[in-house]
Amino acid sequence: MLEGLNSHQIDAVLSKRNTLVIACPGSGKTRVLTRKIAYELENLESKKKYVVALTFTNRAAEEIQKRLDEMGISQEQLWAGTIHSFCYQWIIQPYSVYEPNLVHGFSIIDENKKNMILNQLKEKNSLPYNVNINTSFDRKGHYLNEDRYKNEIASEFHQSILQNKEIDFDLILYYSNRLLENYPKIRFHLANLFGYIFVDEYQDTQDLQYAIIGQIIKESCNDCKLFLVGDPDQAIYESLGGIAKTPYEIQGDTGNEEIVVKELPGNYRSSQRVIDFFRNFQSTDVNIKALGANSEKAGIITLDTVTDKNNLPNEFAKIITQNIESGVKPNEICIIAPQWYFLTPLAKKLKSLLPNVPFDAPGLTPLPRNKENLWWRLSRLFLTEITPETSLNRFRWIRQIIEQINTYTNGTLGFEHKDCRKYLRLINSIKPRETEGVRYLEIAFKSFFEALEIDLNIHPVLNDQLYAFFKSINKRYESKEFDGIPSDVNYFKSVFSADKGIVINTCHGVKGEEFETVIAFGLLWGYVPHWSSIINKPKYEAQSASKKMLYVIGSRAKTNLHLFAEQGRTTINGFPYRINENLAEVSFKYDNEFLTK
Repeated sequence: MLEGLNSHQIDAVLSKRNTLVIACPGSGKTRVLTRKIAYELENLESKKKYVVALTFTNRAAEEIQKRLDEMGISQEQLWAGTIHSFCYQWIIQPYSVYEPNLVHGFSIIDENKKNMILNQLKEKNSLPYNVNINTSFDRKGHYLNEDRYKNEIASEFHQSILQNKEIDFDLILYYSNRLLENYPKIRFHLANLFGYIFVDEYQDTQDLQYAIIGQIIKESCNDCKLFLVGDPDQAIYESLGGIAKTPYEIQGDTGNEEIVVKELPGNYRSSQRVIDFFRNFQSTDVNIKALGANSEKAGIITLDTVTDKNNLPNEFAKIITQNIESGVKPNEICIIAPQWYFLTPLAKKLKSLLPNVPFDAPGLTPLPRNKENLWWRLSRLFLTEITPETSLNRFRWIRQIIEQINTYTNGTLGFEHKDCRKYLRLINSIKPRETEGVRYLEIAFKSFFEALEIDLNIHPVLNDQLYAFFKSINKRYESKEFDGIPSDVNYFKSVFSADKGIVINTCHGVKGEEFETVIAFGLLWGYVPHWSSIINKPKYEAQSASKKMLYVIGSRAKTNLHLFAEQGRTTINGFPYRINENLAEVSFKYDNEFLTK
């Protein structure tokens, strides 16, 4: 359990009290978190207790589960996923009958539909398309926008979807907290069910999320322990309500039981040269040292301030080609975009320039992004290749699906080990002779539910979600952005084998990831950070948001880092964007001779 850990990591794993672990980039945070989870799973005193691991992304949860599988640790008493998934499964689904707005059924909308509705409301209220409307709540049920007008639009958005018996992730948190507050028996049940709650990336946790976790911990009277890990310097979700709370503030949420602080110094990911670069944006004085295999590598670090925005794909293609020719695998290369709407156009251009190179870009995914959706999960099972590496994941996925089906249908399908094996055999046997992706899934879903003897027509919530799922896919293919994107089943399958390709995502989307080579563009004041973190904000807040973004971007790289503050971008009023202020101030010996090759 402790093999291969350094003294700081061992100290964290063996902590017996509520613990906050401050971990710099590459310090082995996930390793410590996984070993601590394994340690507590093996030391649970009751077969009826669970360990909960709350991660910022589903991908992070699956990484933890994968590592536990490799260690041979049973996960029967582990629940891992995002806090939204946790609230949905453990609070909303079993107790929605106590909430008037949910008692008659509901479905969860995906990000595409949410953005579409918000854009309609912006247009109705004469707001620019790029204005950010935060629909999150604090623990008192207030919206987090500083502008009252934006809060009114957020309220109008939620009223409109509730009228259609729909909720979003923010309402999941809001109603979960309200149910815990109003019904002590729910708090009591959860407090006695969980032996440990782990929180990954604690610095991005919202106040409402602290409140939900705190109510459970407090109710347990210290029988349920808390273990948080993260890095305040990577707190890039402050504009959405993320707070790197102090230990004393967290104690106030959880019943005033003392929280001990542990630190993980040392970086096992990056070269010292990369570290020396991103330390320019560090807010603390922790002296981060490279301790891994890459520590002495020189690598290539460049800053390009002259390339025009229209020529970026060509420059990226050159860098990618040179890296692949030098032995870097495609999935060890990442392109970081300043905003999500850059992803699809860039991925399409690069795909045309490098047709034989695989890419992993969310903007190229035809399926809706709501990974809690039953139909998304079922699609993943039908489209994922069956291999020894995926077998344990597939077993977990089918169990989640059966539990959801039972909830929606008030059914009694078994989800013990033998039951799940039977359902997996059923799914493996369903192989539609259809080459078109949507039609393939339609036939597969129909065959699966017929075999389960479930008539979707008598389950309106499930049926409505199915209709919305396919409508969302078709809407994507009708949009200009998706023009030219394949619609065959092989392309749909590639969505779930995308970890072989070059990652194209935002800074927020790659947080927690690491790559041999990172290419970042749009490093312009107003893009990084976004104008919403600058306009009408004190200078120190804008500077803080800027430095944290640059810190996260730089610390993703192991060896090579290519930075672009390109020319040709202008504001709505026609003024040219300029290089990020903090990046411009950095004195660093770049390898810009590489740019002329």
